[in-house]
Amino acid sequence: MSRLLFSPTSRLCQMLTLCLLLALALPPHAAWATQWLSIKKTDNSQLMIDKHSLLEEKPYIKAWIKVEYGTPQKNVESVDRVYNHAKALWYFDCDKRKAATIQVFQYENQELVYSAGTTAKQADFIEPLPESEVEVAQQYVCKWQTKQKQLAETQAKRAAAAANPVMPAVAKSKESPADNTAGTASDSPPAATAPATKTDNKEQTKPAAPAKNTPVKDAQKKLNDDKPAAAKDKSGKPTSEEKHAADAGKTKTDKAENKPWAYTGSEGPDKWASLNPAFASCGNGSQQSPINIDNTIPAALKPIKRLQKFPLKSINRKEHGLVVDAGAGNMMVLDQKPYQLKYISLHAPAEHQIKQKSYAAEIQMVHEDKAGHRVIIAVILEEGSAHAAFEKLLSSLPKDTEDSKPLTMRITPAELMPNKPAYYRYSGSLTTPPCSEGVQWIIMKEPVHLSKQQIETLQKALGAANQRPLQDGQGRMILE
Repeated sequence: MSRLLFSPTSRLCQMLTLCLLLALALPPHAAWATQWLSIKKTDNSQLMIDKHSLLEEKPYIKAWIKVEYGTPQKNVESVDRVYNHAKALWYFDCDKRKAATIQVFQYENQELVYSAGTTAKQADFIEPLPESEVEVAQQYVCKWQTKQKQLAETQAKRAAAAANPVMPAVAKSKESPADNTAGTASDSPPAATAPATKTDNKEQTKPAAPAKNTPVKDAQKKLNDDKPAAAKDKSGKPTSEEKHAADAGKTKTDKAENKPWAYTGSEGPDKWASLNPAFASCGNGSQQSPINIDNTIPAALKPIKRLQKFPLKSINRKEHGLVVDAGAGNMMVLDQKPYQLKYISLHAPAEHQIKQKSYAAEIQMVHEDKAGHRVIIAVILEEGSAHAAFEKLLSSLPKDTEDSKPLTMRITPAELMPNKPAYYRYSGSLTTPPCSEGVQWIIMKEPVHLSKQQIETLQKALGAANQRPLQDGQGRMILE
């Protein structure tokens, strides 16, 4: 893996020019004092990043990365060349989670044995392999970027506050004629004033009775009158809280783009991209889903950490399928990042294939982190014995489209998962408009069995197939 990450491709070599070779012959960090920080260490290698080289060059963050090896490494293109440490200038695109090598140096001890380079425009940006050296470096760089943004925002707020200082409010008591009488200090506390006479008490209590007619009281009364209206619509329409469950499964983009689409006809999958500019990725995306899971790469993937013990909230019959509101509390951890389970969608037939084999249906558990990045766990359903938890779900189906029905029987996401933790992983997209990319897909290897009757009930509830056709894998890496 390390040899692939820090060895140049043939394309890089072809782009190498004489000027670039002259530039690369110079020490790569002559402009600043390097500060190598170790961010990953194994028995055979140590990954380091030069903290002083971190620099934002929008839309990228660039940084020098170094790997020192315990055993000699062979150059991929020139096997007669070996090196024991490598330095590379990497450009990281944190929004797209991709990275590219711009310059690379390979050394045998202190002797430079190979070098190559390209430009950001010509470089091939790839998605790093999970838990690889580049992904570890990318996580460090992207965290650095987030901290820099937060620091810039804090400094901007302080500068704005300094430029526009808030003047202290003038006490109303100073404006009161009673406090400006002769012989009384305007800033004296109330306790220091002379005792009021009986006549004064009467005069002071007189304005208190009609106080409800003052502008302040009128404003407060209006504010209080407005509160019930915000909490409950007189027309009988659901409040924002009541609509939340009905909107389960919709992302912000989905809500903003309300154009109709379908699985067949003039608004079918082959027309999605032309229905709305927001759906452009459906036609020109390079990492679309679903795909056929085949030609996988062994990567010794670790079991997914899941917390799926909280009951699902409700089931909603949508125009394009069935959506289960996950409620709150269920989550998963991927690449040391927490993702909350937002909703579960059901598709029949299954959208993904595994080694050219099609399945009866598919459950898709959609998770999101605070930044809106998605991870979807897909569970394949095939005919077999009856499934107890799925039966509870089918018995709670609402009758009409756009209806929502609370789940009175306790069902947790864990009950819908297979027993074996093995899975496939790849980078893809949503399978419905707007077909947003950058989605991490976790496809469970072991199918979950439903009885023939349960599958027929599900198909009947869906009304028609809600399956997007398979998309071109375009050489994507599928890990297992």
